[in-house]
Order: sequence, then structure tokens, then C-alpha cells
Amino acid sequence: MMHLDRYLSAIFLKWLLITVFAMTTLLGVLDALGNADLLPAGAGFVGQMRYMVLRLPMLFDRILLFALLLSLLLSYSTLIRRNELVPLANAGLSVFAQIRALLPAVILASAVSALFIDQVSPVAHRALERWLGAGVLRDDSRTPETLWLSDARRLVEVEGLVGDTITGVTLYERGDKGRIAAVTRAASASPLPDGWALEDVSQIRFDGSPPKPPLTWQSPQTPETLRLLMAAPRDLALGDLYRLSRMTGSGSQPASAYLVWLFNRLSLPFAATGLLLLAVPLMQRFGRRENSDLALAGGAAIGFVFMVADGVLKTMAEKGTISAVAAVVLPVLALIALGLTLALRRRTLR
Repeated sequence: MMHLDRYLSAIFLKWLLITVFAMTTLLGVLDALGNADLLPAGAGFVGQMRYMVLRLPMLFDRILLFALLLSLLLSYSTLIRRNELVPLANAGLSVFAQIRALLPAVILASAVSALFIDQVSPVAHRALERWLGAGVLRDDSRTPETLWLSDARRLVEVEGLVGDTITGVTLYERGDKGRIAAVTRAASASPLPDGWALEDVSQIRFDGSPPKPPLTWQSPQTPETLRLLMAAPRDLALGDLYRLSRMTGSGSQPASAYLVWLFNRLSLPFAATGLLLLAVPLMQRFGRRENSDLALAGGAAIGFVFMVADGVLKTMAEKGTISAVAAVVLPVLALIALGLTLALRRRTLR
């Protein structure tokens, strides 16, 4: 039985490597071609390859679950085409026995992938920001165009961050009754040990006092903290997601936007288990080759519906419409329930 477990796991891992390589390469090429105008002048082929390599961890995060599902479906399609599923039936390997055989490999692959995303994606994201600027990576329409901060009696708007320099800083000073007393605009700001040095400053006052444009903005914010606040939550490390979810008064994203992606990354092994429960009973086919092809297409369609529903719930959670826990747990529970239902109907191979 151990030989069968290793055999099934080897087929799955082989297809996972092939699927991930094919999907990330294709998406990487399309992404590099579509964003070629964002690269510096004269970047050429080397610049495009650098962009592709730095984007690959983020693209891998986007395709991981679908790649896991396709790999499971293709693994069983391989068994069917080799006429190896019938010997498994003769050996008495039930649906749940097959799930049990593949479960360690699926959990290991998803856990290692989650660790890779958590450790590598933020590093690649920061490298892209330092190279091209923070605004270039706003490929998600849900990411705010500007960053808003609450700083004592001021509201601060930051348009962008290039290297360690802020571009487009606006300070809104509030009076005693909360009304805006003055608006200070600076074209840019460079970091100081205890704040930021404002450059090209102008001020408009609404309290009757003469304008006194400040030359510095005293703030605990650093270039690194601003990069985190301006980044899409999905591209941050688990530690940063947790810290930002606990912060108040900083950033344009609600705490739920960070919590939903924190829980999403932690739930990857459970989602992968749900995909395994779905794929194995779907691919129990012993007839003609067309049957396996139809089952593969049906499994991919169910996976696509799951991804869409999962994305909708996460969008709602990012806006605070539903809780982050519900947005992550409900799709996974629905997937596991569907998989268990199908597995119980095909409890033994026929």
C-alpha cells in the first residue's frame, strides 16, 4: 500500500510542477508584455526578464489553488489513460483510501507554497517598488490611489513613494471643533530621523491667521511603514498583515482587508484538502476516454465557480461588509462539504 501511496503522490507532484511552471510562465509573459510601458526607458530584454522574475511570486500566489485542482484532475486523467484505475479498484483501494494516500502530498505542497509566498512575495514586491515606484504595482482596483493617515490633529494625504521620497504630501490641520484650519501642500518630502523634510511647500489657512508653511512633518512614519501601508494586503507577509490589522489611524485600508488575507494564507492547506475531496470522486471513471475528459472539464468548471465566489466574498470582507473569518471559512467549508458528499456516493470503486 505504501508503494501505491508514493506512486499516486509522485504523479500528483509531477503534474503540479508542470502546471505551475506553465501557468506562471504564460501569465508572466503576458504580464510583462502588457506592462512593458511601465519599465524605465532603455530597459530592453534584460529589464523585461527582471520584471518577469520579480512578478512570478505574486502570479504564483494568484494561480496556486487552481493549479492544485488541475494537477489533481490531470493526475487521475493520467491513471485513466494508462488503464491503471481498474487495477486500483481490483486492489480494493476505495475513494477515501485514495484521498488518504494523496492527502500528505497535497497538504505538504500547499503548506510549502504558502511559506514560499509568505517569504518570497513581499521581498519581490519591495524590489519592484524600489525599482519602478509604489504606484506601478496598483493593478488591483480595490487598492486606494492615495494613502491617508491620521496624525494627531492632522489628516495627511500621500500620493506616492519613489525610493525613500514621498511625492504629493497634503497636511490637513484641524481646529478646536474639528474644522479644517489650514491645508499645507508639499511637492515632495525626504526622510529625517524624526519625521520628514518638506520641499516646495505652500499653505492656505482658513482661521484668519497668516500662512506659516512648515518645513518639516513630525511623524513616526518611515519609508518602510509607508510602503507597507501603500501595498496591496495580499502581497504582504503574515507578520505585517497581523501588525497592520491591529493598527488604527493609519492607512486607507480597514483592518478587515488585512485580516482576510492573513486568514486566507493560513487556510491554504484546508482549501487544498477541499479540492482533493472534490477531485478524487469526480475522476472515478472506468469507461471511455471521453468520460474522463468530461469529468476533468466539470472539475475545472466547479473550481472556477469556487474561485469566483471566493473572490466575491473576500472583496466584501475587505470593505467590511462581512467578517474576514466568514469570507475565508465559508467557501472552504462549502468545498469540503461538496467533496465529502461526492466521496460518500462513490465510497468504493466500481
